[in-house]
Amino acid sequence: MKRDYYEVLGVSKTAAIDEIKKAYRKLAMQYHPDQNPGDKAAEETFKEAAEAYSVLSDADKRRTYDQFGHAGLGGQGGGQGFQFDPGQFADFEDLLGGIFGSFFGGGGGGRRRNTWEERGSDLQYNLRLSFKDAVFGKEAFELTLPRLEGCEACQGSGCEKGHSPQTCPDCRGAGQAYMRQGPFQMAVPCPRCEGKGRIIPNPCKACRGEGRIERKAKVSFRIPAGVDRGVRVRLQGQGEAGRYGGRGGDLYIVFDVETDPLYERDGFDLHRRLDVAWPLLVLGGTLKLETLYGPDDVKLAPGTPADHVVKLVNAGVPRLQQGGRGDLYLHLRAEVPKKPSAEQRELIQRLLESMDGADTAATGPEEGFLSKVFGNGAKTGKKKRR
Repeated sequence: MKRDYYEVLGVSKTAAIDEIKKAYRKLAMQYHPDQNPGDKAAEETFKEAAEAYSVLSDADKRRTYDQFGHAGLGGQGGGQGFQFDPGQFADFEDLLGGIFGSFFGGGGGGRRRNTWEERGSDLQYNLRLSFKDAVFGKEAFELTLPRLEGCEACQGSGCEKGHSPQTCPDCRGAGQAYMRQGPFQMAVPCPRCEGKGRIIPNPCKACRGEGRIERKAKVSFRIPAGVDRGVRVRLQGQGEAGRYGGRGGDLYIVFDVETDPLYERDGFDLHRRLDVAWPLLVLGGTLKLETLYGPDDVKLAPGTPADHVVKLVNAGVPRLQQGGRGDLYLHLRAEVPKKPSAEQRELIQRLLESMDGADTAATGPEEGFLSKVFGNGAKTGKKKRR
């Protein structure tokens, strides 16, 4: 049975790519066939580590492996007959590609590009917004976050001033080491330079050869009107700086939204409970209301039911990338005075007596708010927004 790839490299399942690379490099240097001629066990350990690295250093393969295990890879660098795809690792601009190299006969073959520059990592920031900021958005929003930025002392080169990177003496700049497996010669990352082809003999003291230093950075961006919980915005190039002059990663802003005491959101529509004096429902009239977009008048017909729903068109949340707005649904409830005055009690009693035997018995508990919103029993009226 195949061993777990994380176990092979001796890292946790939450290990970062740098930790995975470091673990692979250590194993590769220890068990490389050139260091252990004729040792079959060392050769198998080296192959096992290379296979594990090819999967865990590739973001897509790692995601598949984490979800489905070895069975989910279906021959993409896992399973029996472990193979390297000759074209799979051709583009090294982003080192999230897995183990580079391929099977090929002789001492050459396969397309390679400069592996020195590394793209920076992507970052994610969870931003909690007020209800109104999510509805109306913000043209200019600024946040401060820690991230790796280019080292000013070495200009991102990783070298002390007056020095420069040198060709790796082990692989002579090829970035690859070779091992034989039957009639094939297999190319794997050079353990000393990690496949870059160059080393830094005199690393910068400020960044210790990384070419990057962690700083607190200010990032400004626009919050679109109508964002909701879980919506994600990508800020290209605002992630961590790349190593040795590589391009920066991206920053993803993921929104969370606070609840509001008046409104309940359903997509781009809004729902609101509204208590109305029961005489107004009986006699009809105009109900003055303050919406998110200013004051409005809602006209009620005489005899409006207590469970009536009024729809205000275009008074909801702006539709992201679509234009227009959702609607606002007002769920009316009869407002009954808890402590009527003596005069009010007399008038209500006279009204009750004048109803001539009308059934005044209770009909059961009030329906829940959500059942009124989504149920079939609510009567709905429409009010066109000007």
